[in-house]
Amino acid sequence: MDAVGTHFPPLIGFFAIVAYVLVLFLISFYRSRAATLSDYYIGSHSSTWWLITLGMISDSVSGVTFISVPGTVFSQGYSYFQIVLGYSLGYLVITTILLPLYYRTKVISIYAYLGDRFGPEAQKTASILFIASRTFGSAARLYISVMVLHQFLFAPYGWSPLWSFFFAMAVIVLYTVKGGIKSLVWTEAYQSVVLLAVIGGLGVFLWQKLPQALHTLIAPQLFFTDPLKPNFFLKQILGGMLITASMNGLDQNIMQMNLSCKRLWDAQKNMLSLSVVMLVVNFVFLGLGALAQEVYRIDQIELPHLPTGAIAFDRTLSGLAFGHLGIFAGLIFIIGLSAATFSSAGTILPSIASSIEIDLMPKSWKGRIPIRFTHVAVAVLIFGLILGIYFVQAQSLIDLVLRCSGYTYGPLIGLFGLGIFTSIELQAKKIPWVAVGAIFFTATLDLTSARIFNGYTLGVELIAVNAFAFVVLSQGIKKKSVP
Repeated sequence: MDAVGTHFPPLIGFFAIVAYVLVLFLISFYRSRAATLSDYYIGSHSSTWWLITLGMISDSVSGVTFISVPGTVFSQGYSYFQIVLGYSLGYLVITTILLPLYYRTKVISIYAYLGDRFGPEAQKTASILFIASRTFGSAARLYISVMVLHQFLFAPYGWSPLWSFFFAMAVIVLYTVKGGIKSLVWTEAYQSVVLLAVIGGLGVFLWQKLPQALHTLIAPQLFFTDPLKPNFFLKQILGGMLITASMNGLDQNIMQMNLSCKRLWDAQKNMLSLSVVMLVVNFVFLGLGALAQEVYRIDQIELPHLPTGAIAFDRTLSGLAFGHLGIFAGLIFIIGLSAATFSSAGTILPSIASSIEIDLMPKSWKGRIPIRFTHVAVAVLIFGLILGIYFVQAQSLIDLVLRCSGYTYGPLIGLFGLGIFTSIELQAKKIPWVAVGAIFFTATLDLTSARIFNGYTLGVELIAVNAFAFVVLSQGIKKKSVP
């Protein structure tokens, strides 16, 4: 039997998304009335910390995570949880080092710190790295998530995926453009509540189908001890720590939400609480994968395959939800995927727009180009990138975009590390070239590591290599001390 199945009525899913989006618009409209620029940027420093914590759950769980993480259990056991353990250490770094720095310097864009420390070129370099990573990464993730929704809702009617891409981007723009951070704090909290309810509901459906569900949950392997493999536990924990410290702590998108808190301690409570919550949420996702794997085995359901013949592990959970767990399971899967998709993409637009205006825009332009115009322009750019991926129709291109987005955070770690922990001064105009050099070195090593190091392949520790390369190369552009 085909794992995708044909039992789910698309029209029901369509109306469910419409109802979900209407609630999203109502919350956004209510919270964005009379919104000011301060509200757009940092919520006028009046956001409630636990609402931000709640909202960051859905922001941290992209549509790709929702689709793919359960599928990793089929081939890799619980190895992904090793990375999640590293995430908790990364949140501690953010809480104890980065948040105090941002609140002390009273920045709106976190890259303004680098401008003060090293010069405007450092600030612009960091902003460009952030924008490039988030723009390409968001486009790829949105493409994957929207295509899944399109497959089950609109493809049966012969609609082009282009309409699904347009609908998704239009929704995201409409509920974020007015209020910015002020409204996002509430819309993200709403989407997180929905997401948590959905994964709990899917867990109940799967649990009821298994005679020994608890045993199934604890059966997959958790720690992997082969140092030559990408899933070696020490490098995954280290990689997870660096990923969170950089992709959250050095990321304008996440930090802009934290900076909307009333005071530093509130932002720190947010990060500490989120570290615990994400441990639980990610384990639930992996548990869904373990339960789904056992359902496939017991019911002898054929695993979904790609056109190439390879097993499509990221379609395993959706296959059960739409084809084998009943209409209601498919319905809540669609709503959950919508929440993860809209949430993770929604916060991107205000953060990128803010970074463009504060970090990159010439002073003569500031105030003359409305921030909400920039907001819409960023959305158009992301939409264009999605169309590019669609017309190329290359799965390898998506994988490349998602992997390359990780390269850009190494120089950010290096820059912030040198700024915070050393007193050295750099030749600011040469910083962009050092960043390019570190990225090029890391990409080359990534492609050749197995051959050079006798089978050792780089995994999530790639970001550490990238940061180290930047620090080493930056020694060549230190300012000479004047005697």
